[in-house]
Amino acid sequence: MSKNYSRRRRPLRTGLDAEPVAERTPSRTTILNLLNSESQLMKAEQIADLLDVDKASMLDDLRGRLERMAEDGELIRNRRGGYGLATKLDLIPGTILANADGYGFLRPDDENDSDGEDLYLSPYEMRKVLHGDRVLASLVRRDRRGRLEGAIVSVLERRPQRMVGRFLQEAGFDLVVPDDKRLHQEVLIPHGKSMDAKPGDIVVCEITEPPSVHRQPVGHIARVLGNEIGPGLVVELAIETHGIPTEWPEDLQAELKRVPKRVRPADREGRVDLRELPLVTIDGEDARDFDDAVYCEPKGSGYRLIVAIADVSHYVQPGSALDDQAELRGTSVYFPQRVVPMLPEALSNEMCSLKPKVERLCMVCEMQVDYRGKVTKSKFYRGLMRSAARLTYNQVWAALGEGDAHVRKRLDKLLPHLEHLYALYQVMANARRSRGALDFDGNEVKILFGENGEIADVEPYERNDIHKLIEECMIAANVAAATYLSGKKMPALYRVHSRPPARKYEDLVESFAELGIRLPEHAEVTPLQLADVLRKARKRPDAPLIQAMLLRSLALAAYQPDNQGHFGLALEAYAHFTSPIRRYPDLVVHRAIGWLLDGGKPKKAPLQGEALDLLGRDCSLNERRAEEASREVIERLKAQWMQQHIGDRFEGTVTGVASFGMFVELDASRVSGMVHVTQLPNDYYHFDAVRHTLTGEREGLELQLADRVVVQVMRVDEVERKIDFKLIEGGTQGRPGKRKKSRDERPGRKPKGRRR
Repeated sequence: MSKNYSRRRRPLRTGLDAEPVAERTPSRTTILNLLNSESQLMKAEQIADLLDVDKASMLDDLRGRLERMAEDGELIRNRRGGYGLATKLDLIPGTILANADGYGFLRPDDENDSDGEDLYLSPYEMRKVLHGDRVLASLVRRDRRGRLEGAIVSVLERRPQRMVGRFLQEAGFDLVVPDDKRLHQEVLIPHGKSMDAKPGDIVVCEITEPPSVHRQPVGHIARVLGNEIGPGLVVELAIETHGIPTEWPEDLQAELKRVPKRVRPADREGRVDLRELPLVTIDGEDARDFDDAVYCEPKGSGYRLIVAIADVSHYVQPGSALDDQAELRGTSVYFPQRVVPMLPEALSNEMCSLKPKVERLCMVCEMQVDYRGKVTKSKFYRGLMRSAARLTYNQVWAALGEGDAHVRKRLDKLLPHLEHLYALYQVMANARRSRGALDFDGNEVKILFGENGEIADVEPYERNDIHKLIEECMIAANVAAATYLSGKKMPALYRVHSRPPARKYEDLVESFAELGIRLPEHAEVTPLQLADVLRKARKRPDAPLIQAMLLRSLALAAYQPDNQGHFGLALEAYAHFTSPIRRYPDLVVHRAIGWLLDGGKPKKAPLQGEALDLLGRDCSLNERRAEEASREVIERLKAQWMQQHIGDRFEGTVTGVASFGMFVELDASRVSGMVHVTQLPNDYYHFDAVRHTLTGEREGLELQLADRVVVQVMRVDEVERKIDFKLIEGGTQGRPGKRKKSRDERPGRKPKGRRR
């Protein structure tokens, strides 16, 4: 059976307000409108009276609906059984972000609820919850540090109840200390529930009783993993910690047996035949599922671009076991050497994978792109294709970017089509720059492993123009899908990236002003203006700092039914259409397009209203879960890699400066660590927050952003994923005692400094 680590599952809903209750039960909208018009909280019986509900037959159904609305954070229920609107009571739903020191924050579901500011939660409040819980909180006040402070009113949803930690025995008690330091409470293990774990063992613990103000969480040991966290165990730890489902239920196996091994004659009916068109897939060398293929040719005053996407919706039907599992997972999760797929391999790597030289069903977006990079026409249809080749980014770049004669000869007849694609990319890239899409420099790495599973190397993952070429083709198809659906008023999930929250943007304006960068008012800022800041910043030594600050000021992208555009890409409409093998929202979009292609009416769409809204929220949460798990694995593997190099020296660049030291990124591996002031030459060091420098008072050594340095690895904390360096070479030697004064220093005040 499948490990059900996910958040609470909801029954499948269809229609505007469908739920598994009596048809005459008042809808959520009706209930919300009623409570919005009342000035007090109301009991279920009072709501039933005002809405003319038959108490004898329907009161229980009404109570059930009210409870589900309370669970979802729309309503609040007090101790006397009264229901009221959470928004009317100024309550904010959100997710708990815990700190290892005991305090925490609430990240609102809607960043506009607090102008993008997280709510501070005191250690007392945090005793009620764990990192990842979803709660309703009230605003209390602004504390003396200017932070919005909140209080937890109720817990809406508990985090996955499994976690990983060390089993210990202290003072006669068995307990588990979480590996994730944000899970700041130890879990008590009753006698007989330890599965014979030994002190120091790494275990998987299942929480059976959540924490309260008066008691720690209680649980039992579900698995004993051993006592060492090697590279092979790192992924397993992330899967268990984040509650990522990895096994398939028995009822799904029966459905898989009915999946055909090849395209059947009946499957071809009503499809456009593209089998003779030289569509190709272009992916990384280690890719196993190919869900997009492209073709381009000159046509008219521009280019004809075809993006063919695997037709997953043909094989995964709503309400099936396959669909349930895909929705539960929400996304495939990618780790070094392992993928936890959203769909079983019989689909993701076989019938839905656009393998070369075999027939596959596809959903096609055909576009006409002019020489300015603008899509002037687009259409969607179901197709039948046969991929001409499985190509890689590096292979195509060698042919087009480096002119490798050997590779060009091997590509043979495909080469003209690839050159058309590359010419199209040039005009699309210009259009991207013109509209002001934000481009951030990536810092991805590739983990290389030896024959025995040990970490052999960590190296930067370099992107070339072919990566960007495919990205632009996919963006164009995604925009076309969003435009088509919004134009037809078809309910669907859009990929929405909102404007920067007001509070975060105000902080950015203030910080950038200190760096000499002027920004417009929040109401006037455009992506083009921020893109211009990024472009100019690339010539500055503090470019990494500027990029990081700008990234932190942006809203999180999310899936939702309302099309509000994509700020980061500077687009008015955007939806995910191009990866239905690995993203559930893409499958939802395919079904919406298919509904229209089959002549369905938008108002009668099977998925809309509240059900679509809740699905979007769950998909957003699953996406963030996957990203966090993947990032955690990479950071832990980096730490293990550096553990092998304690005492070794590396060249790097200063990427951040603070009063307590500086941060350095190593050239060869992009591993980041900190040089504490105690690991600098012995001196009093003064921090200039405006110039981002540390300056020694006696010897005059000055260190600043972008300085080239040589550091030595001194210490690695694998649990905290922290790496400490010592400065060996680097910095500018000024005149002793002649340091530049910080603007923060005032006459008559003793300069602040740190001594090594």
